[in-house]
Amino acid sequence: MAAQLRTVNGDTQRLSFSPGLTVLSGGNGAGKSTLLGALHRCLAGELADDSQSIPGVPPWLESIEVTLIRGGSETKFSSNFRPTDLSVGQSFEVFYIDPAAETEEILRQVRLDAQPRDLLEGVDPSPFAKSQVEYLSYVLRREYSEVLAYEITEFSSDDTPRPFFEVTSMMQRYSLLNMGRGELSAAYLIWKLWSLPPGSVVLLEEPENHLAAFSQPQLADMVIASIVERDLCMVVSTHSPGFFQRLPSKHVSLVSSLPTPQVASNLGTAEIASHLGLSPVVSAIALVEDRVGAMVLAELIAMLDSELVRYLEVRFVANGESGINKVLHEMAGQGGELVTFLGIYDGDQRGAVKDTGKIAYLIGDAAPEVVLRGAFSAWRAGGFSDWTPAFPGGASRLRLILERLDGRDLHDWVIELGREVGGLQAAVRAAVELALKDETLRGQAVGLVEWLRNKAVRL
Repeated sequence: MAAQLRTVNGDTQRLSFSPGLTVLSGGNGAGKSTLLGALHRCLAGELADDSQSIPGVPPWLESIEVTLIRGGSETKFSSNFRPTDLSVGQSFEVFYIDPAAETEEILRQVRLDAQPRDLLEGVDPSPFAKSQVEYLSYVLRREYSEVLAYEITEFSSDDTPRPFFEVTSMMQRYSLLNMGRGELSAAYLIWKLWSLPPGSVVLLEEPENHLAAFSQPQLADMVIASIVERDLCMVVSTHSPGFFQRLPSKHVSLVSSLPTPQVASNLGTAEIASHLGLSPVVSAIALVEDRVGAMVLAELIAMLDSELVRYLEVRFVANGESGINKVLHEMAGQGGELVTFLGIYDGDQRGAVKDTGKIAYLIGDAAPEVVLRGAFSAWRAGGFSDWTPAFPGGASRLRLILERLDGRDLHDWVIELGREVGGLQAAVRAAVELALKDETLRGQAVGLVEWLRNKAVRL
């Protein structure tokens, strides 16, 4: 699914939907909810139910075109939101869900009833399946043994069912009248999602409302489970990084309306979280044998996963390999530490260090200075012809510099090269660029950075 948005000032914004789940995030007033409303009006067309509390259309949006691909066939929906032309093309049944608002309305209606228990007369309860009970327990960190949903129709003019919940937790049985708002919202969302027809398109409004911060990543897991099990296509609005920060960046877009409307789909989740006011905390420190190795690692991260630097700090230690061993040994067994210490050894140590789950290796099978010089040597010999050095004097001057440094000691070689090209960091950056053009070295680098992300990014 993809959407093309035409703004009132004539600009075009493209919203790319990822398979299964797409998250629209942004600050208050950014236009997340109204963009969901626009999507609903475009897809539903004459099927749209004006009695639902569906948000309006962003004031900056002139028209929208949505392309929906299902079963190999492509269908286009478009709307300029005029009453006489809500949708051009087919209409499609799409489900809009606002758990907080919908459960608030259920509570209001039940509380207004003088005898709420009478609502259940003649209604057989529908128990949650075992997996649904487990999802609710997982999201709320509370053990439930049973969840019953009485589907009552007294509050609906068209007999649309509304759930009246009774749950059993820790040997206590109670109804929705005694449930917490987050608890009720989570139970309602599970009930609603698993009642939808397979293959449905779902627009979900801020599902994290009323939930504690620790529940929000688990809520995202539960939503993803429903998408997989029910084959749903879901667009979620949220301003909570806790909900989306573990998702791949391609699944999250940032919506803003001032000073000009914009939908940015190429940002990292950490950058979006920072935009919303949540600064990632460094949760891992990578220990490297020396200064050059630390620079190599930093450049690899910057080139392959720049967002990772928000969570990971790179340091080099005294005494090289033995220094890393000493720190890791001292930190071993200290459970619950806020920061994880990781050992990143030179490539020539590959396989020589006992694997503790907290060690990895720089690219290549030699010291980083050897790998750097090898990358430049390959370029001098005619390899990587598409690479152009960003140094004063260009390729010709760099070739002369490298020729003068032939035969130098490895340590002296890299220091002298740095002096000639504007600093050691500039020299390392150029060499890493070249090294990543080698298929084997690039594969090692990608694996290393992915390993670091798995160790460092934890929510």
